[in-house]
Amino acid sequence: MAAADPQTQRKQTRAIALGGIAAALVLLALTAAAWSPTADLAFMTLASFCLAMAVIETGRRGAWLVYAATALVSLAWPGLALSWPYLVFFGPYPLVRALIDPRLAPRPARLVRVLSGGVLALSGILLFVGRQALAFVHQRGTWLWFVLPLAGLAVVALYDLALGLLIRFYLQRLKR
Repeated sequence: MAAADPQTQRKQTRAIALGGIAAALVLLALTAAAWSPTADLAFMTLASFCLAMAVIETGRRGAWLVYAATALVSLAWPGLALSWPYLVFFGPYPLVRALIDPRLAPRPARLVRVLSGGVLALSGILLFVGRQALAFVHQRGTWLWFVLPLAGLAVVALYDLALGLLIRFYLQRLKR
């Protein structure tokens, strides 16, 4: 049996190590979100950015493995009640972004990303807090049926912008 190429082994070892580091950083951000009284969304965004780094460093397949591993561990700690935003929105979003960006021009890609992020966010809301959300809308009035989706898309667009800036900063300054 022929010996494996040392250069290939080195690249594979580096990718595995970076995937493990990204998974550890994601879990650290999720733990911080669980313990923090106010900065939950900031720590979830940090976890999402760590997954985006995994896409850059290990490729899409490696990033999906990091997401799967961190999703399973996050069910144990901090638990489903605290990790559902990561499981449904903040985790899959950078992976969906990695699928969309190479295939489309920048403006259509941004539109598709925001719409897919809106679908992810809506599915998470309906899945985990659906009854409370529907009761809130019925209690406040029917005008919320028009305002809340637009506000949600605006929040997703702002999140997409922030994640894009973090990714650009990582590519220009940190990845050397």
